[in-house]
Amino acid sequence: MNAAALLKFFDVRAARNEPLVLVTVLGTQGSTYSKAGDFILVDAEGVVCGMLSGGCLESDLAVRARIVLETGKAQTATYELAAGDEDIWGLGVGCDGSMTVYLQPLFAVNNYQPFTAMAEAMRGHAAANVRIEDEGGGLLLEMSMRPPTHILLLGAGRDAVPLARLIDGLGWRCSLVDHRLAYIENPEFPAACAKYCAEPEVLSTTVDLSRVDGAIVMSHHLASDRSYLRALAATTVSYIGLLGPPARKQRLLSELGEQGAALSGRLHGPAGLRLGGRGPELIALAIVAHVQQVLNAGS
Repeated sequence: MNAAALLKFFDVRAARNEPLVLVTVLGTQGSTYSKAGDFILVDAEGVVCGMLSGGCLESDLAVRARIVLETGKAQTATYELAAGDEDIWGLGVGCDGSMTVYLQPLFAVNNYQPFTAMAEAMRGHAAANVRIEDEGGGLLLEMSMRPPTHILLLGAGRDAVPLARLIDGLGWRCSLVDHRLAYIENPEFPAACAKYCAEPEVLSTTVDLSRVDGAIVMSHHLASDRSYLRALAATTVSYIGLLGPPARKQRLLSELGEQGAALSGRLHGPAGLRLGGRGPELIALAIVAHVQQVLNAGS
């Protein structure tokens, strides 16, 4: 789910008081692309934002959404996705599972609820529970909405550009800190990326580190990286990636002493999975993949 794309899609249409349909997965069985709690938005023209399947269900959902808006009545639909099982929807897409979804109209007169509550959670900084109810007020699904993953890039060199772009493309939050103004002002960074020009020593007063999920230390300057790691050692940031060879990491940890010990289990250096290949784009991919793996371990 790309939270940024969903919010933009919603905001544009809500500003014009246009109706929408919220399609929420209530439950699944077997192998399916999406799981309970996943959702998409569909506007009055049948334009879909988000994806609940590999693209095989969205056209039918767009047709159903139009009916929901015309009648003002919510509806439930169950899709059998097994190959060769040509159910009444004429599908049979080979996922070997089934999915039940709930389509409910969203109108300006009702303040676009419940999506407004979902949007508030996505814009916020803490998880929130959202209830999906039928038209009689019966509870269909209660789900926990989490704000998008927030990644802090500590260093704004040219190798940070593809990393910031990939983070932005995923709909995650991206913050960028560097003491070099020219680096921060690089127009190649995504506009949505929050940028801070500050010395490494004042990191903890520049960015609210309690709202950061992962940090990538990539200033390529030993003293700066040491200051960044010292600040991160006092936080609960779950993933801390460090660019450079293992020997560089060991030197920094040794210099940090007890503060370095506080990074145990969280500091990954060299940052990123071993995917193979060279260049800043592939390194960015390896880092983002590693962040996703670590932050979602056990989920």
